[in-house]
Amino acid sequence: MTDSPSFVTMPSHVRGLDFGHAVVLVNYRNGQVSTLPPSAGLALRHSAEFGSARNLPEPLLKSLLTAGLLLAADRPRPWHNVRTVEAPRASWGSEEFRAGLTPPVPVPRTRTLAAAAALSVVHAVKATGPAHEAMGRVLKLVHSVSTAGRTPATTREAEQSVHAVRSAGWYSPGRTNCLEESAASMLLLRLSGRRAVWRHGVAPDPIRLHAWIETVDGGPVAESTSVGLFTAILSIPGAHHVR
Repeated sequence: MTDSPSFVTMPSHVRGLDFGHAVVLVNYRNGQVSTLPPSAGLALRHSAEFGSARNLPEPLLKSLLTAGLLLAADRPRPWHNVRTVEAPRASWGSEEFRAGLTPPVPVPRTRTLAAAAALSVVHAVKATGPAHEAMGRVLKLVHSVSTAGRTPATTREAEQSVHAVRSAGWYSPGRTNCLEESAASMLLLRLSGRRAVWRHGVAPDPIRLHAWIETVDGGPVAESTSVGLFTAILSIPGAHHVR
């Protein structure tokens, strides 16, 4: 790579967590996730501190630039998109996790219909526009509804919204995973003048991603205890949300 840049920076829509044994990078514009080995993580930390490409091996640099996870810069611009966190002791796959489909908690029919409408909006936002920018569009929707609600939702109100969306998603023909579910829950709360916090996080053992909502005081809503294994990498609203 003869034209390698001397300086690089990480765009604001890319976030990362360094667990020590692996670095996970998430592109919140196109939804792409990249996992780097410890050696690459060390090189990335040096690059972040000085804004220099000097410590990045050429194949890694080329790969990160091609994927849009790094951008060439005209001068040293240190960046802080990647946070170092302490990973829990490796379980080697021995931890227990819920498997299979769990029927949703019953909710009033009118609430389910409202949730179905919210879920339809999320699916429409995902489908309207280039596929590689779908996640970015959903996050813009989440941000718009997160700043509009005036009253913080109580735990009960937030749980009712999540359960209603899960009930609607149970019968939905479209893909309804945690991203769509959490975004629709935020929208449904907004329709009743309530607000909550949307979070997206990474668990390190094994590496996996999850989106969920929390009450304003920080309580996960309608989640199993395993949500505690996830470190939030992005929060909306938050001090450094992706626009």
